[in-house]
Amino acid sequence: MPPKARIGKEKIAAAAFELTKECGLDAVTAKAVAKKAGCSTQPVFWYYENMDALKREVFERGLTLFGERLRAARADCKSPYLGVGLNYIEFAAEEKEIFRMLFMSDFGGTDRVRAEPEKDYVLSVIELTDGVSGTAAEDIYREMWLFSHGIAAMTVTGTARFSDEEMRRMLSRVYRGLLKSEI
Repeated sequence: MPPKARIGKEKIAAAAFELTKECGLDAVTAKAVAKKAGCSTQPVFWYYENMDALKREVFERGLTLFGERLRAARADCKSPYLGVGLNYIEFAAEEKEIFRMLFMSDFGGTDRVRAEPEKDYVLSVIELTDGVSGTAAEDIYREMWLFSHGIAAMTVTGTARFSDEEMRRMLSRVYRGLLKSEI
């Protein structure tokens, strides 16, 4: 009888990522990942020295997905910067558990405001959209990120609901106010 096909590292990581999307990072256990991947727990530990190593990979995949979604072009926005804010909030609403892992937990162990993974991209959008750069752009970025994060966190936790029009209006008003304060 030929040996069973080996479960690859990609299948293990994909199963852990899907499990996180469905149930959150705390649900990522060797047994749960193995069940999702259709294997025993042994392949999990062939590829990852421990569960923290697998969870770090899940975290990195979450950052990649977040970056793709944040950068997605929007035909429904005049302002590319408004599109970034809406993409951030939509990501939170559609990928609740990934958003929780990335921005509402201490798993990554970093100051999210100062080390936000897409910071350089967002700063370039601010500069291209409104010609603001340097410290002024950094200040706008930080304050808008905190404001947008508040809406996103309330969306994820179900503590508030906003229509698309309300979100657009709020984001636009706060952004315009911050721009005026920097000029």
